[in-house]
Amino acid sequence: MGSGIAAHLANIGFNVTLLDLTTHSVHACFDRAKSAKPPHFFVKGTADKIRLGSIEENLDWVKGADWVCEAIVEKLDAKRSLYEKLEALVDEDALLSTNTSGLEISLLVKDRSDSFKRRFFGTHFFNPPRYLKLLELIESGFNLDEDSAAVLEFLEQRVARRVVPALDTPGFIANRYGMWSMYQATHIAEKLQLSPEQVDLITGPFLGRPRSGSFRLNDIVGLDIMQDIARNQMARCPEDPYIGTLVNPKSVDYLLSQGNIGDKAGKGFYDKIGRDYLTFDLITHAYRQRIEPNLPTVTDNLRKPLAERLKLGLAAKDEVGEFMRLYLLPALRYADYLKGSICHSIQGFDRVMQWGFGWEAGPFEMIDMIGSANVLGANKQYYSAAGQLKPDESDHFLIVKEPEF
Repeated sequence: MGSGIAAHLANIGFNVTLLDLTTHSVHACFDRAKSAKPPHFFVKGTADKIRLGSIEENLDWVKGADWVCEAIVEKLDAKRSLYEKLEALVDEDALLSTNTSGLEISLLVKDRSDSFKRRFFGTHFFNPPRYLKLLELIESGFNLDEDSAAVLEFLEQRVARRVVPALDTPGFIANRYGMWSMYQATHIAEKLQLSPEQVDLITGPFLGRPRSGSFRLNDIVGLDIMQDIARNQMARCPEDPYIGTLVNPKSVDYLLSQGNIGDKAGKGFYDKIGRDYLTFDLITHAYRQRIEPNLPTVTDNLRKPLAERLKLGLAAKDEVGEFMRLYLLPALRYADYLKGSICHSIQGFDRVMQWGFGWEAGPFEMIDMIGSANVLGANKQYYSAAGQLKPDESDHFLIVKEPEF
């Protein structure tokens, strides 16, 4: 991820230094970045402008840097150890941040000085940064309001991000809710004995989401990464009544045991052989030829508006209806449960799922479309007809207006 961030910043004109643990690892990582598909760089020559070094030998290169962004392994002790070294080297006015996808910022800076804490933020980029504009911005709890505002403006205007401020909780918004949604889809597929092809057809454009659907997304993210995020959240959020969903489904456990963790390993729920895909059968735990799903509720209604598709799907008396009632309704209720504890605004919550996961509508927009009485058992509306938050319906507030891109 660090090389992707470095590539994006170099693309837009920053002078960038990329450090990894060793000289060998930084060159190996950067070679992968240069050959990535889709490409990380606008033009190949941009890669030559990035200075490469190692933490072991060149950490003092951070002296004079305006911004130091850490993106090392997601381990609390490793990050804290690095910050201890950085504090003795960085300039007093340098911006400091971490790309952690879910470790609380307050825990990361626990033993650092007040000066370090005041200029430290969580800046969670989405991969690949060149193509996904979302960034979750998390305060350390020690930042001054004017500094937070300046960093937000810098990230929007200079770093070309769509910034959503998130609260300092495990997983922030994207991984706390998005990862739960991914696990929920897999659990319900196993419960109903549906195939990955069927579920991906339901959870793709029919639900206003990318064509990858659920299981293809699992492979893209990586089952090992999913498990790490899930375990971290289960350990840190034991009071969450929905957290049991993050226990590995049987299919995930089996694939992990075989090393079939997704695209990085060459196969996961799908195994691409030439131009064809084999599918992992959730019942037999064996790969088989792809079976084209026959779900008229989905295919006959794809051109209808999303609100109509959601209602039709939930009312359907077939596999689509069964899946959506067991998957979508709890997912929307979970968003409602989380809204006051992980985000500054309901609109920010929706934007994370739209900008980070490619959803046409976030969970609160979908609640409005279906009708809150049908989802939550309460008559409330999160958005007005004009699409703005209704201030009389929520104590949440908007931090920033949407940037123009």
